[in-house]
Amino acid sequence: MKNIRAFAAEHPLVLAVLLLLVAATYFLAPVFFVDASQLFGHGQQQKGASDFAGGLWAEIGLAGVLVFAVVLIGWTRETRLSVAPGWRASLLTLPYIALILLMVLAVYWSVYRQDDDFALTAAEWRAIWLASFVALVVGFFEELLFRGVLLHGLRSKMPAIPAVLVAALVFGAFHFVNWVSGQPLDVTILQVISAAGGGVLYGALVLWTGSLWPSIVMHGLWDAGVTLNQTMLKTRESAGASGGGAAETTEVTLSPFYALLSPELIYGLILLGLWGWWNHRRPSS
Repeated sequence: MKNIRAFAAEHPLVLAVLLLLVAATYFLAPVFFVDASQLFGHGQQQKGASDFAGGLWAEIGLAGVLVFAVVLIGWTRETRLSVAPGWRASLLTLPYIALILLMVLAVYWSVYRQDDDFALTAAEWRAIWLASFVALVVGFFEELLFRGVLLHGLRSKMPAIPAVLVAALVFGAFHFVNWVSGQPLDVTILQVISAAGGGVLYGALVLWTGSLWPSIVMHGLWDAGVTLNQTMLKTRESAGASGGGAAETTEVTLSPFYALLSPELIYGLILLGLWGWWNHRRPSS
């Protein structure tokens, strides 16, 4: 135990990269047991709450293993996992919560406008609640890995803001495992860019609040909102198909350029800039 913690203290970035490689290996391992013709973009995109909720126990197990590793190496404080957030800085999450609500309401209004009788079934609502819990677990795991372990390792070698940006880029690139597993490349590229933008915002929240928990909750809420939207769109398309006509799609195809202008990335960059300005002026005040 002492040797592990000594290595972690002396080489935090090396250990962070090792943990990241272990996680990547876990996510890539299933590709060796599926039909090779479905890999590298030839499979299907996961849609809806029922698809997302299917990974509940795997995600809980994965998060548990990572927490055990963090406790073992004595990084609960270094990763900000055991640190309570400052309540004033936590108010910076409110615009993001408003964005998520607006995103869900916009999709609901779009779907409802096409079908006045649109409604999710009780089974779909149960799947959504279960998927929302899975989203929180996923957010916990990814934030602990990227904004906890990796960000701590990077901050041992570079200033805070570059460390946040590098961690965000790595987080985005990590989503290419979905393409390897079969998700279409165009969908994956948008996901990579969107995740990198979200990573900037989550990293900025860690700097401002001094805790990992606001980014965990925001990450989970975002994934839950996206899952709810996908479920509504999928239900509407299924209803259109069963009605005998062609189902109208309500999804918007976004270009990578548009994804670069996402509110997550813009708000994250604003928060990073304000944090840098604030910390620059504090010593002289």
